[in-house]
Parts: sequence; structure tokens; C-alpha cells
Amino acid sequence: MMEQDYFGVLQLLPAFVWFIIILIIAQIRRGTYEKEEGKYFMYNVLVKLVFSLAFVLFYIISVQGGDTIAYYDGALALNNLMVENPGLYVDQLLSTPTDDSIGQYFNARTGYPPGWIYREPEGFFVSKITSILSLITFKSFIATTFLISYFVASASYRVYALIRKMNLVPESYLALALLFLPSVNFWCTGVSKDSFVLIGVLMMIYHAFRLISPDNKRKIRSLILFTLMALMVYHIRSIILYVTILSIVFAYSTFIANRFKGSRQGILILRFLIIVVGFVVISQSLSSSSEAEFLAQNEIFEEAAITQRDFATNDAYGDNRYSIGEIEFTPVGLVRAAPFAILAGMLRPFPWEALSPSLIFNGMESLLLIFLIFRFFLRGPWAKFKLIQTQELLLFALLFVLIMAFVTGLTSGLFGVLVRLRAPLLPFAVIILSIQPILNVVGPKTQSPET
Repeated sequence: MMEQDYFGVLQLLPAFVWFIIILIIAQIRRGTYEKEEGKYFMYNVLVKLVFSLAFVLFYIISVQGGDTIAYYDGALALNNLMVENPGLYVDQLLSTPTDDSIGQYFNARTGYPPGWIYREPEGFFVSKITSILSLITFKSFIATTFLISYFVASASYRVYALIRKMNLVPESYLALALLFLPSVNFWCTGVSKDSFVLIGVLMMIYHAFRLISPDNKRKIRSLILFTLMALMVYHIRSIILYVTILSIVFAYSTFIANRFKGSRQGILILRFLIIVVGFVVISQSLSSSSEAEFLAQNEIFEEAAITQRDFATNDAYGDNRYSIGEIEFTPVGLVRAAPFAILAGMLRPFPWEALSPSLIFNGMESLLLIFLIFRFFLRGPWAKFKLIQTQELLLFALLFVLIMAFVTGLTSGLFGVLVRLRAPLLPFAVIILSIQPILNVVGPKTQSPET
């Protein structure tokens, strides 16, 4: 780790300046929303700034290192490389790091990025993005964190405003879900994979639904931004990109079915095609007679098997581990494990498992989700499922939550990893569990201009 004085004048002054700039930009941006639609915007920005500062202090003072510091050390080395040789800097941004290439780009004058970050293309991609942001924050770690937290605030508010117009969820629950969940605001507002993944996923969702919105006159712009966000997520956590795309595709199928609602034959043909394509894809990926053959054909599950077994047998992880039982990595075995993986992905750590300072918010959110699940099934569940079938956004949310919960519950193994990987699903879990069909009787709220 490079020696940094994170509380020196050269670090704190840019942080203070950017804090003021962000508040000014946020105030201007708030004015682009209608009064009621934008009433939470400044609170959203302020909350994320506060949590991002807590995130910084946690890693500097408590952890005294960790991945977020390593990402920033990599960004500083890239900044120094840009000053020394701009051509090599651009070349490094566009290339994939290898064990041998670090010496070709970096030296004693530029400093070296942490080796374990450089050898992981996904981790070093975070350093690459951060290096661009740190150029305008004068290499201030705290200022760069503030800037990232504002991007998270902006992305989350876009999705909040989009769903608010649909009149599907009580406004208070919608605001809690997308703007004020403590664990999401803590883990996803700093220099980390989780922050950039959350920004990418939220912006993909926003532009995916803007593409099918009749009042969107800039569909090409939405398509370009959707593609850029998808590329960012792909380079950091490809599995989350696949989950997001799959959920969007099914949501689009509902949109198309609604467009053909006057033609029963059209709906039947569409759904038949979806079932056939899905069957073919699943058959190709899951056709195997043994665990070894299945894992050899499915790289994602092979990595999951290695990770899960390491966490289960390595005592070095202590009480931070969790288990969903013995898993046989075959199609049948994964089906059996799915309920336990989804339960873990959504609700763990349970309150009695979340007594450490870094997990306390997750325990509180687990209680909230348990309450919402009981309320969902006690108050008109069939009407809610019927609404989900007819609303593209709700179908997306349901599939996204279930698939993400399965993937994260299956592959994490550690509570510290689980609470960060599953952060993008939490807002949509609260949304899907908070729907009230009666709200939608009056129809969507008045559309406001795109912001």
C-alpha cells in the first residue's frame, strides 16, 4: 500500500471543495424535477455523502487498508503514468493486465499498483475508472469518494422517479428502497466494485425502461447509455450483467404481450417462443450426467463450487462464514439447493448473525424484509401476483431478486462478501414486497419531462 496522508491539507481541501460543488450541482439538478417528484433529492444526496464518508473512515481507520485502498493506490499509479507517458496511460486503460505487463508500464517514479489488484482484470478495471475521476479531484481519496457517491445518488434517483410515475408502490417504501437503505448506502458509495456495479445496474434498468416508454424522444441516447453501462458491469461482475439482461428480457416479453393484448394468438406465439428458446438454452448448459461434467461445461458454477468449498472448509474465515448445506453441483443438486441459496441471498445475515458493527445494518434490513414477506402473503397475495404478471417493471424486479439471491447465496460463503454482492437486489426486494394493487387502479401519475 502506498503511503498516503488521507487527512492532510492536499487531501481535505479538494474534498471540501468537491463537497460544496456537489451540493450546488444537486440543488440545480433538483430543480429539474417537479416539486413533489424531487422532494427527496437533496436528502438522497446528503445521506449518500455521509455514508460515503463513513465508508472512507471505516477503511482508513478500522481496516487500515483493504480493497478500496488498493483500488485507489492503483488509480494513483495510473495517474502518475499519465503524467509521465500519456500514451502508455491510454494503452494501459485499453489493455488487459497480465503478470508480465506491470513492468512494461510502471516503474519506481510512477509507483506500482498492488499486485493482487493488477492481476485481477475486474479489480484493476475499478482502478482504471477511479484514475479518471481522481484527475479532477486532484488525487484526493475522499473527494473521489464523494464524487462516486453523487453518481450513485443520481442513478438511484432516476430509477426512483421512473417507478414513482407508475404508481405501484407507496412513496415512502419506494424512497426507502432506492434512496435510504443503510447497507446499500454504506457499501455502494465508495471506491469499490459494488459502487460501480450498482451505478451500472441502476442506469441499465432506467434506460431499458425508457427505451419502451412512449414519451421518450431520445431512444438512441438511451440505447447508447444502456450499452456503456452494460460494458462497465461486464468488466467488473459479468454474472450480474447476465442476471440483469435476463430479467430485462422477460420484462420486455410482458411489454410485448401487453402490446398484443388484443390478439390472443399473438400472446400464445410469443410465450411459446420464449419457452422454446429458454428450454434450448437451459438444456445446452445443464445437459450433463455427473458433477464433474456439469462443472466442466459451466465456468460460473465451477468457480462457485471452488469458492463455496473453500469457505466451508477453511477455518481462517472464522464465524464470518455461513453454510446452505452440502451442495451437489448438478442440475438436480442446484434445484435442491435453490430455496436455501435464495433464503441466504435475501435474508442473511439474520439479526442474531449481524452483531458486528459492519453487519448491523444488514440485520436491521433482514427484519424489515421478514416483516414485508409476511405482510405480502397475508394481504391479498393473489392480487399482487396478478399485478406482477401485467407490469414489466414488477416482473423484472421479481426475477432479478430471485436470480440474484440464488447466485449470491450460492457463491458468497462469507457474510462480508454476501452483503456486498447482493446490494443491488435489496431495493427491488423491498419494492416487490411493498406493492399495493389498489394504488394502480387510478393509473400512472402524470408524466414529467425526462431529466
